[in-house]
This record gives sequence, C-alpha cells and structure tokens, in this order.
Amino acid sequence: MKLLKQIATIRAGHPFRGKIEEDLDGNARVIQMKDIDAEHGVNWDGLVVTDLPGKKQPDWLKPGDLLFAARGNRNFALLLDEIPFDAVLSPHFFHLTVKREANVLPGFLAWQINQEPIQQYLQKSSHGSMVQAIGRQELENMQLAIPPLEKQQAIVALNEAWQQQLRVMAALTDNMQRTMTGITRQLLCDN
Repeated sequence: MKLLKQIATIRAGHPFRGKIEEDLDGNARVIQMKDIDAEHGVNWDGLVVTDLPGKKQPDWLKPGDLLFAARGNRNFALLLDEIPFDAVLSPHFFHLTVKREANVLPGFLAWQINQEPIQQYLQKSSHGSMVQAIGRQELENMQLAIPPLEKQQAIVALNEAWQQQLRVMAALTDNMQRTMTGITRQLLCDN
C-alpha cells in the first residue's frame, strides 16, 4: 500500500480571488464543476475564457494529469487524456500528476480512486456543513494498492471495455424508449 502523496504531485486548483471573470481575449480556460461529468468527462467547449495575470507560470494541465473533484456530494478523479487549450482548474479541484518514478498508470489511479472502497474513505473523510469537501491532508493520506504495471494495464483495459458496454446499453435503452414513445403516439392518433 502507498499513500497518494507518494505516487502523485497534488496541487490545489488555481487561486482565483472572487468570481472568475470572462475575458474572450484571455490566455486561459478554466475547468469548473459545471464543466465536468464523471461519466462523460470535460465539456471543453463550455469552458470560460479568462486572463491569468501575473509573472508566475500557472499550473497548466497536461495530458495524463488527473483532476479530483474535492467539493460536493461526489468526489471523483477524472483522467485528462487530451488538453485542447491552455487550461487550469478552479479552486474546487485538486490537480494530480503521477510521479514518473511511481510506476503508476494515470488511468489506473483514476480508476482506483473512483472505486467503492476509496469512495467510502472519501465519504468518511469529508467535512463541511453546507457543502461537503475533501481536504488536502485526507487526499494526500489516501491509501492505494499499486500492482505491477501489467496488472494495471489489464484493469484499465477491462474498465474501458465496461465503459464502452455501458455507453452501448444506454444508447439501446434510449432507442427503445423512443420506439415505445412512437408506438404510443401512433396508437393515440389511430383512436
């Protein structure tokens, strides 16, 4: 078992002061809670464009990084395969980068964080009266099992196949629902 802080660099989201102001001529896009979905990923087209002033280089997201949704009723990790723009995270997230020497696949790390045992740990560790949140210390001390790379790759492949099956089943269910609605409408028109 290893702690998350042993295998990944953990950074807080960009420290915006107040509301994130839209600036269409800005130099960055910002991922906010409204832009993500655990099943569908990031809605890149919906990101706010803003300007990040200052001399310090922002913590730009890179392919292979993970975001961790630290606030709200569901805390999950999302692997960012592609980053189409210069983008940062809002303060509601933690930005995770797997350390090279850790021998951990980012997809495997995201998968494990989203599994029930880790979700139970996160639920027990969350705090806050109005909005639940996970603190940095709880995230850093999350215990993870790290199998050999071959086993990680097999788990990631199995998870991708399962996710594809879920998408196909959802499309079939949606198609069947439309068929049933069409039959009902036709019956109502016939009578």
